[in-house]
Formats: sequence, structure tokens, C-alpha cells
Amino acid sequence: MCSNGVTSLTICTPAAHTLTTGYQALTTALNSLPARPFTRTCPPFYQLVFSYPQGPPVQVAIARGCHPAINNLSLQSASASSILPIIQQLLTTW
Repeated sequence: MCSNGVTSLTICTPAAHTLTTGYQALTTALNSLPARPFTRTCPPFYQLVFSYPQGPPVQVAIARGCHPAINNLSLQSASASSILPIIQQLLTTW
């Protein structure tokens, strides 16, 4: 879902939080999820924006109570159960 080389992560909630470090566990967890080609989307609970030194940012939508729970408009994954605790931890350390 995310490529190597991420330089920052913005977690969009009612207020946006941008991290320049500490998000590596999240990128690793997202990349380890089983993924399939994107077919549909759910309303996001969190919108993640991964920035890179070159090229456009990558947006990943995280939904609750809807399947697929994770998508980046290219790939999707069924469950966010392993991802939500990491996002919540990142937000509490903000």
C-alpha cells in the first residue's frame, strides 16, 4: 500500500497531524496486509497521506465497520484491525 522512501505522514482526522518520524511501524503494517486490486471504497474514518521526496503523495483511506476497510484507490485490504491501534498510538504521541 505504501512504497519505501516515505518522508512524512499526515493523519487527517478533524485536525490534521503531520509526522516526520515514528510512522515506520504503520508503513510496515500496511505493506504486510494481504491486498487485492481496488474495486470499491468506504467512507474513511482516517485519511493517511504519505509524502515522498519525489512524486505525488499517496493517500490511504482507513474505514471502520465497512469492507474493504483500507484502500488507496489502487489496492484494498479487508480489515483495519491491525492498523487502527497503530494510528491511535501515533495520535496519542502527537
